[in-house]
Amino acid sequence: MNETTIELKDVIKTLKKRRKLIISVFLGMTIAVAVLSLAMSPTFEAQSSLRVKQPKGLADSQLADAPVGMANIINAKQLMATYAEILKSQEVVETAFARVESNEEASYFQKLINWSRSLRGLEPVQSLPKYNDMLKRITTQPIKDTEILEVRAQGDSPAEAQLLANTLVNTFIEKLTSLSRSEQSAVREFIGQRLEESKKELEEAEKALEEYKRNEKMVAANDQTKDLVDRYSSIVKLQAENSVAQSAAEAKLNSTQQQLSQEKQGFVADSPLIQQYKSKLAELEVQLAGLVQKYTDKHPQVMEVRAAIAETKTKLDTEVTRTVNAEAPSMNPIHQGLLQNKIQAEAEIAAATAQAGTIDQLISDREKEIDKLPAKEQGLVRVMRDVAVTQEKYTMLAKRYEEARISEVMQPTEVQVVEIAALPDKPIKPKPLLYTAVAAVAGIFFGTGLALVSEYMTRTIRTAEDVRHYLDLPVLGSIPQFNGSAEPPQTGFWNKISNKFNLPGSEGKANGV
Repeated sequence: MNETTIELKDVIKTLKKRRKLIISVFLGMTIAVAVLSLAMSPTFEAQSSLRVKQPKGLADSQLADAPVGMANIINAKQLMATYAEILKSQEVVETAFARVESNEEASYFQKLINWSRSLRGLEPVQSLPKYNDMLKRITTQPIKDTEILEVRAQGDSPAEAQLLANTLVNTFIEKLTSLSRSEQSAVREFIGQRLEESKKELEEAEKALEEYKRNEKMVAANDQTKDLVDRYSSIVKLQAENSVAQSAAEAKLNSTQQQLSQEKQGFVADSPLIQQYKSKLAELEVQLAGLVQKYTDKHPQVMEVRAAIAETKTKLDTEVTRTVNAEAPSMNPIHQGLLQNKIQAEAEIAAATAQAGTIDQLISDREKEIDKLPAKEQGLVRVMRDVAVTQEKYTMLAKRYEEARISEVMQPTEVQVVEIAALPDKPIKPKPLLYTAVAAVAGIFFGTGLALVSEYMTRTIRTAEDVRHYLDLPVLGSIPQFNGSAEPPQTGFWNKISNKFNLPGSEGKANGV
């Protein structure tokens, strides 16, 4: 027997023969998918937009060697990704879903179940989904070359989708505010305590000055004494600023460490550049302490050093952020922020400690100058010094306290709501027309394939041509199949194709050879 080959006319013949199977599969898949699509619960999606502002000075780090535009783009993407991860963190997402659930009416069956459980003294059934299932309903997408972050949320109804999107955004902003306020609150409480103490010290110093003048019968100090008091006061003022800054940094560090103890343990990011900025900051603080005893705050050299200190702090903060993000890209973003605050507070404490040593030495030198004055002048200088120092300290603490209060109640300005979610007008899924069209195409291909496979897997001889084709034997004759009624000649589409290609078996069916 010769090798079997499949020709086009054989395929067409098979398709004609199996057309009922093909049509059945086609209609079955199409109708089934159409019915399922119409029966599926609709899913609606609401969208809200946030603006994530890029802080100034983000390009100041090791990325400064790259083009400024490229550095800004890289850091902006990191910042956007960090906020997106915070928004999708478990605490934010679960809180948002719980609020949505509490605002929506429970279903009749849910109410019935909870009522039945309450009669038996059991806790009501929680209908909140699992965290991973919650994430499937939330999508964040940054818009290219902008500061806009799109937040999409899905729900079973337009109202649920809108409520979830807006609640998620509000919960996210509340989380950012909470992180900021927990830090500022610790600073405010510390400064408030020091402010009360400073007020009492000022009252006592002013009272001591009045008593000394009255007892020693002195009205005012001479110019030399005033100059010495002014120079001494400048140094002590810097000492007070240093003490407050160091204590505030310690309070910030303690608050951060308490929050870190509640998070998962992680690494402590560091880099040579961070150490370099820490050392430079300490040197500048010491340099400032030396200049303050010679010049006023408006002197160009003093202003230049203060500007350099501010610039170094900005670079240090940026490098800490870059290092934490680079070395722990998969870490919890909230944990990353706490690590950044911890490293920054440690740097501030180190710089303040270095400056404090220089200030102590300068104060010791001023004390030696005071010891050279006459006894009355010494006493007057000391009480005048105490008044000036406590006055400066009280003024500075009062200013810092008001700043801390304002910072505590302020909302974070890095993230702004650009557009609240609107009520979606149509569902995003299911899409019956699309699903049905895909099912129809798949049904045609699947039905055709099934017809060809079933035909060529079944070697049944049905026509005279099959005898010649499979057995390679001549056909002596065939007996037509009669069903008692004459059939009209077939002039359909498949007959025309069979006649055109001269396909065998178009003359009629045979039931024997």
